Amino acid sequence: MRLAGPKTGLSQIFQMKITPLLGLLSFWSSLFGYEAKMRVVDETGAPVQGVNVAIEFTAARQEQSVTYHGTTGKDGTFSAQGQSLLEVYMEAKKLGHYDSRVYGLSPKKDHDLVITIPRVLSPGPLYAIRANPGIPVQNEWLGYDFASADWIAPYGKGKIADILFRFKNQFKGYDDSVRDLRDEIASSKRGYAARKEEWTEEKFKRDAGKWDAELEISFPGDKEGLFEEARFLAFSRLKLPHAAPEEGYVSTWRYTSKTYSPPTARDNVGFFVRSRVKLDAKGKIVSANYAKIVGDIYCAATGVLRFTYYYNPQANDRNLEFDPKRNLFAKNKPGANVSDP
Repeated sequence: MRLAGPKTGLSQIFQMKITPLLGLLSFWSSLFGYEAKMRVVDETGAPVQGVNVAIEFTAARQEQSVTYHGTTGKDGTFSAQGQSLLEVYMEAKKLGHYDSRVYGLSPKKDHDLVITIPRVLSPGPLYAIRANPGIPVQNEWLGYDFASADWIAPYGKGKIADILFRFKNQFKGYDDSVRDLRDEIASSKRGYAARKEEWTEEKFKRDAGKWDAELEISFPGDKEGLFEEARFLAFSRLKLPHAAPEEGYVSTWRYTSKTYSPPTARDNVGFFVRSRVKLDAKGKIVSANYAKIVGDIYCAATGVLRFTYYYNPQANDRNLEFDPKRNLFAKNKPGANVSDP
């Protein structure tokens, strides 16, 4: 007769052996820190040698942070090991390339990153601006002129429409935070009076209401359009490729937004625009202008429109690498202090 006893399977044996090992690794990491490694490449993916790099293990107090400096070898790599309470920071710089800086890396694990530092090729003068045009009217196609940074007539001083916007929103009642409508209106009126502004019911609805909105994008001419760029270098100064693509543009785009839902605008995307297209008798492009939009086109449901764009006024020149010292907009123009290329 065999006495029944506890069953020990392979998985249990494996667990018994691996648990002390994990504990040892955890102790080792807490004692010596974690490894942060970078491999620096250019925009073609080729490793870059001789890059000045820094890896910082950031502490709560700056004087307690530890930073390792060095240069990359032939394979473009550099690594360091350390401890951090807040974050791990990496930086890569080299003359003739655009800097890259990576923030907010977890202090509780190893890192092995590929960091791209695009080459400086041919920066030139462009119209560059963080545009914030008010939307003058709803449910109507509005032409926007990149060279003027304004709506075309009758809503602005623009002359040629590079892109078309059509916005509409709908009031969906008051926000859930509005408990007593009369009290909220009275408080709103006091606020406007203190700012010496006129109070209206429409303004109150805008401030306290729930809104759904839709922004449509289109173009006035054939073969004009928008191209969403898949490669976006969020941590580099030059976030998009140097030049606009030749093909792949779409003629329509659409955004939706709600005041009572999280924002949908993305930070890690970019677009190219082809506009002012002229065609020959066979429908082939003989002339076009190009622009880029860094980040998403932001449209709040209350009617706020924002986007950062760079426009090349030279026909058939797809280069959109910007020289910040040669902005074609006047220095005192609001939003024209654009520093990234």
